Amino acid sequence: MKEKNNMEPIYTITGTVVHGRGIGKHVGTPTANIEADEHATLPETGVYVAKILLDSQTYYGVTHVGLRPTLDNDKAISIETHIFDFDNDIYGCTITIYLYKKLREVRKFNELSLLIEQVATDRLSARKFWGLKQTDYTLYIDVKRHCVMIGEEEVYLSANEFEVFYMLYLSPQTTFTKEQIYEKIWHEPANNHLHAVENTIFQIRKRLKPHCKGHEYIKTVIGYGYKFNSDLKE
Repeated sequence: MKEKNNMEPIYTITGTVVHGRGIGKHVGTPTANIEADEHATLPETGVYVAKILLDSQTYYGVTHVGLRPTLDNDKAISIETHIFDFDNDIYGCTITIYLYKKLREVRKFNELSLLIEQVATDRLSARKFWGLKQTDYTLYIDVKRHCVMIGEEEVYLSANEFEVFYMLYLSPQTTFTKEQIYEKIWHEPANNHLHAVENTIFQIRKRLKPHCKGHEYIKTVIGYGYKFNSDLKE
């Protein structure tokens, strides 16, 4: 791919991929955490369209430079890159990140759902910048429209189906019991009405299946309940 309009990067960062806190998974976007050279000049904080050079291969993604005010109180500046269509173990590898367009400033969101929505928008903006199509099973949730997209396909979910799926999506590290799901979504005591939850999960899976090429977004935890499958990568 040729550089868009022969643009030159506005910043270049070279560093080593180190273990982070896994915070990216909380917003459905696993990231590579970069430890830059101590003498490196860092760019101004923000979220950028990025090109990544790793093992002589070129990738594309989104890079966050700055604090993480929504998810922690750490005062250290972090450099985190989400690489599109990539899930290899690269801890310890040297990586070079070329930053192009600044998408937005770093800011604190009052609700995790708003951060998740913004991160999805950032990814879409970066893909558009590079002229990249969505992968066939990339998941995007438009909260305002109560809409689920997989790739470029909109998947119809009923109101309760959307609320159950979104509840799991917002907390990928949590396994919810059927009772918890029922009482949260139906707003009444479960009283053994768990078939409603089971049927709703069945319907969600049925509606998603034609679009996600075998990737299961809802995981059954035997003997306990359900959780969002956060191991899925874009």
